[in-house]
Amino acid sequence: MYKHTYMKNTSLRGKEMQVDFGLLRIILETDLGIYCRPKPGASVGIWMSFLLPAAIILSTYSCHNVTELYKTAATLSLGLLGTSVVFVTKPCNCKMYEYVLTIPPVFTYMLLYFYNGIGVWFSIAGGFASYSCSEAVILLLDVTPKCLTYGEASVLTQSLILFLFTTAINLVNTLHTVPMQCVDTATVILQVGLFGVLLICAAAYMFPNFRKPMPFYALTLAMVFGFVVPFLHILLQASPVLWILQLLVANMPRIWLVIYWVVCSGLAVLAVNVQIQGQQQASTVIRKYFHILAVAVFIPGLIRECCFLYLASGVVLALITALELLRVIRMPPLGEVLQAGFTVYADEKDAGTLALTPIYLLAGCSLPLWLYPSICLEEIYAGQHLLPLMSGLLTVGIGDTAASVFGTWIGKTKWEGTKKTKEGTFASIICQMILILMLVYLGHMPCSGVVLIRSLFAVTVTSVLEAKTDQVDNLALPLVMYMLLLPFPRTI
Repeated sequence: MYKHTYMKNTSLRGKEMQVDFGLLRIILETDLGIYCRPKPGASVGIWMSFLLPAAIILSTYSCHNVTELYKTAATLSLGLLGTSVVFVTKPCNCKMYEYVLTIPPVFTYMLLYFYNGIGVWFSIAGGFASYSCSEAVILLLDVTPKCLTYGEASVLTQSLILFLFTTAINLVNTLHTVPMQCVDTATVILQVGLFGVLLICAAAYMFPNFRKPMPFYALTLAMVFGFVVPFLHILLQASPVLWILQLLVANMPRIWLVIYWVVCSGLAVLAVNVQIQGQQQASTVIRKYFHILAVAVFIPGLIRECCFLYLASGVVLALITALELLRVIRMPPLGEVLQAGFTVYADEKDAGTLALTPIYLLAGCSLPLWLYPSICLEEIYAGQHLLPLMSGLLTVGIGDTAASVFGTWIGKTKWEGTKKTKEGTFASIICQMILILMLVYLGHMPCSGVVLIRSLFAVTVTSVLEAKTDQVDNLALPLVMYMLLLPFPRTI
């Protein structure tokens, strides 16, 4: 299927693989003869391909009030997990591999049809999505050379599959039943809006003419005012713009929160501009300032305005994706400015053409909010729900920042085989536990010995993992801690 694309310069690429990526070639080479160019200086990261499906499956069994749509996503996640296991354990030249690879999709189809009851066509689509996942990962690695490891590409591919599948089902359901809850309405708005952004990105990638200013902006306007807004108006039977504005000005604390977020965003833009003007490469410590800023932005929203934060995080994801598209295609007037910012803030992980670090930072902080099935429930459950929702902020915002800063300042004893220091890891554990204890003291979390022991265990595991892994910790650490901090099944 993709042979005509991938077989160019196969002999040369194969020799390079034997020298630099021998292990990766054994794992990723398929019967089609595909060779990939993953991120240099990083391992394959096979274990990351299991994290997202496992997190969704565990969430289904840990929380009550799980919707039918979330259960459907968990079923598809089970298929994706099975496909990942089959793919990465493929024996060399095994003639039975193609038959074994069909087991997870067939099982997925049967569960979707008989257990979830979503109909034959959606069930077939789910089975096909499960079957094609591993091939989609290879395709993503090939079109984004040196940007991703296999594990990181797996997380992104699985996220896209789950997003498209659940979006299709949810929008069909919304045509028959208008959402009434704040989170449900926000989900519909985000799904349609993000799908529109993905369509623009796909058009710019596939058709070079859309990389010119006039066609690009014409396409953007047509997508927003010809598809996104009218379609949302049909689904919600109301103006999505007015709904967002009403949510924005519903009360004074929310207005003050928005003003606070605007100030934080202004500080971030100012910091980038100062760095560009100084024409100096940003150090690791300077880049971690944005992690602290993310914590400052997210914590008030998680505590007081969960639904509004949920909506805002999705809107910012769409905005960052659009800005990255402008940078990659050098679209005026912002393309060159964005490229200058990328140049001064890029680190060794940004070896490819895509600037994924800002997206990873937002995703790391927001993943628990996007994944947790019982978000924004009544206040009586707030304390028990806050800890898993804080997973991204603890690992990425506090832990990773503390490890980098204190490791740079006082670190002397390095972990074997890495540049990370044990002093930085210890500081990471201490700082995360301080934040948890502060939230307990302020009454936002229950004061329980079990909670504190589980928190300490999760913080320790993720801090050591941060020191040992060469994968993007902004993706890996939140998912690991999220699973460790999920409530015990059916206890809330």
